[in-house]
Amino acid sequence: MPSFNYEALDGAGRRLTGTMDGDTHAAVLSELDRAGLLPIRAVEAKPRKTRTWRQILTPEPKAEDITAMTLDIVMLLKGGVTLSEALTLLTQMGGSRWRTHVLDDLRLALSVGKPFSRALAEHPRLFPPMYLKMVEVAEATGRLEDALTSLAEERQRVERLRKRLIGAISYPAFLIVSALSATVFIFLYIIPQFENALEGFRDKVDPTALMVFNASAFLRSHLHTIGMTLGAAVVGLFLVSKLAEGRCLWVGLAGRLPVVKTVLTHDTTLKFCRTLSVLLANDVDISSALRLLRTIIRVPAAARAIDGVIADVRKGRRLSEALESHPFLPKHVTQMLRVGEESGRLADSASRVSVFYEARLDTAYSRLIAVIGPATMMLVSMLIAWLIISVMTALMSVNDLLK
Repeated sequence: MPSFNYEALDGAGRRLTGTMDGDTHAAVLSELDRAGLLPIRAVEAKPRKTRTWRQILTPEPKAEDITAMTLDIVMLLKGGVTLSEALTLLTQMGGSRWRTHVLDDLRLALSVGKPFSRALAEHPRLFPPMYLKMVEVAEATGRLEDALTSLAEERQRVERLRKRLIGAISYPAFLIVSALSATVFIFLYIIPQFENALEGFRDKVDPTALMVFNASAFLRSHLHTIGMTLGAAVVGLFLVSKLAEGRCLWVGLAGRLPVVKTVLTHDTTLKFCRTLSVLLANDVDISSALRLLRTIIRVPAAARAIDGVIADVRKGRRLSEALESHPFLPKHVTQMLRVGEESGRLADSASRVSVFYEARLDTAYSRLIAVIGPATMMLVSMLIAWLIISVMTALMSVNDLLK
């Protein structure tokens, strides 16, 4: 009997994690429900496999690669090819080692009678819970082609927005790194060239200029210690960012900034409504849809609110009422979802909201670029100008004293 790692909430709203044996994913969720817990997710625990050096050194597929593979499968399914034949053809077409490896694993799993969703679940790092649930439901309803099409389209939207965000922060990040590099170079190699000219006149130099020379001396004398400290800090931040809790922490801190807060609000609303629409349109029940939504929302306050919404919905309350009791979406969004719920077209209402907020998020990214780029350029220019003026002021002061 396989084991599953689960996450659930108790009656007090505390998050519980553990491992439970069960025949299927649904059986574990049912057992947690019978135990009086609110199940969030259950993922089959796989024994650690020894990886060869070739597998370790070979990059794993990116999210874009999985999306492209999904589109390839959809194209072949629309051409009348069975799923097993589609996987065989894609394996024979070749590609990266990891792509071929994953396709071959999926094909072998199907050949021994495993459902496609169970085969995908053996690669949890590549196929998230939403992907698995939609495929599982599609297999039961015979709509696998439609489900994979919806998944591929949704992943493409997410990837476009991610690239937009990366584009928004890449240029300012480049400016900041360039400014820091130029500053370090000036402190280490340029300013020391003028220190001999200040010998005997340090008490006569302007305090601001003297601070620059003292900072240069401190940096040169403690260069190794500073370098090791910064290296350890970078490694520590990298490790923390790899943890789900760490990512949520950074998102929570960034959400306190005025401009970033608006972007995160739009992003959370878009993710919630878009994902809800896709899941409901593919016959995923509302409780399962909310549990899957809980796994993709990174803003801590919104995630806690969704926990409350899940609990209320399981008690029989309507979604719109639960959203009003645990507000994390704009009020007009909750009202639009209420209208869709009352008319029996909740998926359509959520889809319309997501289209609107996708446009707003794109506009917010444009404003972010328009603000951060020039602001960073001004700060870089002011920093370099301050250093140059400080050094020139000190030299002019020495020159005046020598006259």
